[in-house]
Amino acid sequence: MANNLVLNHGDHQHDSITSVTDCILGLREKIDDKELPGLTGLIDDWFDPHVDVNSEQFLRRFLHVFKASDQDFTYEKIVGDYDDDLQGVFNDFVDGKINADEAGQRYNRATADKVPRKQGDVRKGGLGSIIAGEPNILSEPINLLLAAPTSIPSRIRAQIAKVFPKLKDAKRALYVPTYKNLEFINHGRTVENTPALTCVPNTAQDVCDIVKFAKKQNMGVRVAGFRHSWSPVFGRSDKKQKENNGDILISTLGLIDASILPNFTSLPTNIFQPKAKDLNSIVVVDHNYVKGPALKDGKKYVRCGTSTTNEQLRRWCIKTGKVTMPMNIVEVEITMGGSNATICHGGGIRNPTISDLVRAIEYVDANGILRKIDLSTSDILKAAAGCFGLIGVVTHLVLELDPLSCALMEPRKIPVIEAIPPPPDLPDSMIPAPLRPKQPLSPERKAEIQKDFETRATTTDYAEWFWFPYSSEVWVNTWHKTLDTSNAVNYPSDAKTILQVLGTFAAQIAQDASIILKLTQALPETQTKLLTWLSMKNLDDIGPKGKKIKTWVPDALHFQRGVQNLRVRDLEVEFPLQPKHKSAANGDANGHVNDDVSAPKANSPQEIDFTLVQRAWWDAILAAYAAIKTCPQRMPLEMRIMADSKVTLAPQRGHTLGTCAIEILTLHNVADIWPAYAQGVLDKWTGYKDAEGQPVPVRPHWAKEWYGYTVKGQRWEEVLRDEESQNGGFKNEIAEWRGLVGRLASRDGWTTMDARRRYGNETLDWLFWGQDAARLSGSTIASADEAKQLKKGGKVRRVFESCFGK
Repeated sequence: MANNLVLNHGDHQHDSITSVTDCILGLREKIDDKELPGLTGLIDDWFDPHVDVNSEQFLRRFLHVFKASDQDFTYEKIVGDYDDDLQGVFNDFVDGKINADEAGQRYNRATADKVPRKQGDVRKGGLGSIIAGEPNILSEPINLLLAAPTSIPSRIRAQIAKVFPKLKDAKRALYVPTYKNLEFINHGRTVENTPALTCVPNTAQDVCDIVKFAKKQNMGVRVAGFRHSWSPVFGRSDKKQKENNGDILISTLGLIDASILPNFTSLPTNIFQPKAKDLNSIVVVDHNYVKGPALKDGKKYVRCGTSTTNEQLRRWCIKTGKVTMPMNIVEVEITMGGSNATICHGGGIRNPTISDLVRAIEYVDANGILRKIDLSTSDILKAAAGCFGLIGVVTHLVLELDPLSCALMEPRKIPVIEAIPPPPDLPDSMIPAPLRPKQPLSPERKAEIQKDFETRATTTDYAEWFWFPYSSEVWVNTWHKTLDTSNAVNYPSDAKTILQVLGTFAAQIAQDASIILKLTQALPETQTKLLTWLSMKNLDDIGPKGKKIKTWVPDALHFQRGVQNLRVRDLEVEFPLQPKHKSAANGDANGHVNDDVSAPKANSPQEIDFTLVQRAWWDAILAAYAAIKTCPQRMPLEMRIMADSKVTLAPQRGHTLGTCAIEILTLHNVADIWPAYAQGVLDKWTGYKDAEGQPVPVRPHWAKEWYGYTVKGQRWEEVLRDEESQNGGFKNEIAEWRGLVGRLASRDGWTTMDARRRYGNETLDWLFWGQDAARLSGSTIASADEAKQLKKGGKVRRVFESCFGK
């Protein structure tokens, strides 16, 4: 498995085979109390079994160290992003004048009077808006400040059009806030380009008008929400010797919400929520709207705009809709459009992807006409749900949601060796010393541990595991649902939410504080273990016999708030769970393209061999220890067990027994050493074979990192395009998808060539439309046959358009 593993300890004085605890105690000896007053005392008290320091006290005391320091001003810089009222709340909490509950109450009072003013108003300075009614531009980075005046003409046109609607001509001008040459950068800082125009629409009609303008001006259109994808699914590259890419970016969120950190969407107030508009509306519709069966037992069809954030949907589900997503991603700062377009998922062996919940899609086609796809063409719907915006701009989704229920959360911190046991062929000598049990485990105890892991993986409604680098414990988050909603509590509570956000402050201090950097200079292991120590303190543990936390399922799905404020790199793969014995259900390890796989039933541990799951988990842990000299991985290893998918392009499609979704993350500030490390882990994950000696098909999460990596020496994107499913590719699925999109185009009066020209980009065109391509206008690609059709009669058309316009 990992017999070639070499632990590289480097030349620093700290022994990398020590635990996080020993590392922190070693750091303590270097701390000067005059520079960081109180930090040594906090470390002493935390590790003293006779002193009770709970998580709230720990966080308060840690932040107070840096507030009180006259040598480091990182705390002041972070808190300084807020106005005076909120600074008072944070400072009083840190000074011990109020507890977290009181801080939550004061926070709500401090922000309640500011509604409906926006995020810019609670940032330090309280500067007025350049444009009335808009967020405070002066609190934005310089590029937003410079771009702000370029939006004024479009705003003036919009006001005139309201008074004189007959003057509006959507093909010749834009009537939504439009910024010129505003640089686009995604959350993970892996994609950069400069759209000619960035538009911020409010309604589906606005989107129609933007696309009609783009068609008339021969411009491409791509869409972004919170920009929380790492793969090249955004706009086209800038054109050579041009200041932009010549295209339009539609931002479904306001530009402050979409691009500025810290983002405060998760805080318990309405002040930071995007303003209400058509594109984030949420309503219940009946079965006739989706042309599907009437729902029973509390299920509902819910129509939501694609700019709806997870936080908006979470609040609506609990307070108004009385329904819930059965699964979701953790972050509340993601839009529904973004999570559907890239086929995102949650956890739980009964739960497929978010895109599998889609029962209707409303989209604007390449001609600027609003269309709808519903269950009357369910095969086309499966192709359109999760297709990266290649058919058009999706404005609304209809999801089938479950009745509101509760989760019986039982978060635990479990020794690494017991959370996910090593695979049977991993010798104890290969397990890093801090992770080994003090006494060898008996065969009976090993069997108990294996049974516990498999039971959690196969019987719970939600199942995920987190390992922060070099921690001796894994945070295990598995729970069951109940329809009994009595005595449910909000989770996290307002107080806990603020503590979680303050916890991100602590993590930021650990990364940026000059004194910490000086203490840990040339000691990346110490820096990483300090982050792990702080991160684990921010997670709950009810203990082996603790009381389960009964909360609403939407709250349990979004158990951690504020994590969006840490920029990370992220590589995730999905591979099928393997059977213990060969069976007809596993004739193709990744399923046949045209099989219509039924929704999975809860699988028993006897049906699934979890050896490869355990191997993938431990290969990643051993890789982190092997690279401990530089510590490229500084954020957690995460794993979820989930179902298969029926969505045409889903990585999980055909995984009849279920899917292992496993990922590694790191902080953006070590992006320079990340790709080589991630490639090494990927090499491990893509090298597994099943019981028959055949390669286990491994596919990427479409939203995470895959572009630029290789699989067995071949560019990963080439594998995805050219290989069949059993080899980890989408060759047959892409062909199927192209046929279904062709049917949709014929039905709705546009051509696939129209869609490519309007909505493609270089990577997606190459991947999904093939290399038999010729250049069209802009930077899009069409097939050779369609290129010939375009050229037919081209001279006459060009002469006419040069004289009379398009």
